[in-house]
Amino acid sequence: MLVARYNVRNDRRTHGWESTPRIIHTREKKVLHMSHLRSIIALLAVLLTVTQVTSVVGQQRSKKQNKPRSTRKEKGNKKESEEPETPKVVLPTDPRLLSLHRDFVRKAERLATEYERADENEKARAVYNQILKLVPNYPRAMEKLKELHRRESTAQRVVVDVFANRSWQDSGINLIAGKPVQIEAKGKWTFRMVYPLSADGIKIPEKLRDFNLGALVGVIDSPDMEEVEPFLIGSNLQFDAPRSGRLLLQMHDSDPSDNTGKLTVEIKGTFNRR
Repeated sequence: MLVARYNVRNDRRTHGWESTPRIIHTREKKVLHMSHLRSIIALLAVLLTVTQVTSVVGQQRSKKQNKPRSTRKEKGNKKESEEPETPKVVLPTDPRLLSLHRDFVRKAERLATEYERADENEKARAVYNQILKLVPNYPRAMEKLKELHRRESTAQRVVVDVFANRSWQDSGINLIAGKPVQIEAKGKWTFRMVYPLSADGIKIPEKLRDFNLGALVGVIDSPDMEEVEPFLIGSNLQFDAPRSGRLLLQMHDSDPSDNTGKLTVEIKGTFNRR
């Protein structure tokens, strides 16, 4: 198909007007349009790439600005990182909502105090934890929780003797999951291990490699003692009971029957007696 376009020009030789036809193929027209379209698409692709790069750079800068800076101080040849600052509490700007926050905290503190006076420490702890959910790092609630923990860590006291030549021995207490316990051991005992050996010697038994030989160890009783893991006590240990159960004590030895002596072990904390 042919399309005719007419260009009109003034012919000086004839002093008249003459129409000269200019013929353009439709196929050429399509090629021209496709060329322009490709140029526009390429330009858009470049602009999109630049926008994406700018966005990534901006995000990286934002992360660097928002990332807390850890300051280091040198002591001799060692560099120690300082502890991060405690995040500031962001309170609501709406006066009415802020008033509700304050009212809740005041009433919750009064309730927790009443529970403490009634010796209902678990309820008091739950109230202080609720305050911290609303106002994280609230100083008075955090200090009260520490005070409750300190009180529970010395609430009761038991003293028992642990003999070197006996297997797992009853401490007389039942641990309570999550409650603090302090164990302190005093005295001396003698660890003995006698094996007839060849010139090749002997390897330390695998089950004795976890702790120092002759150390005081403990375990929380279980119906299947083969499944429980002993833990090191040593001369002093403070911990929160991982689960409830009877506390048993022993010298760390595969066969304690030939050992001698005993330790006096003092146990403080919150637990149930016999």
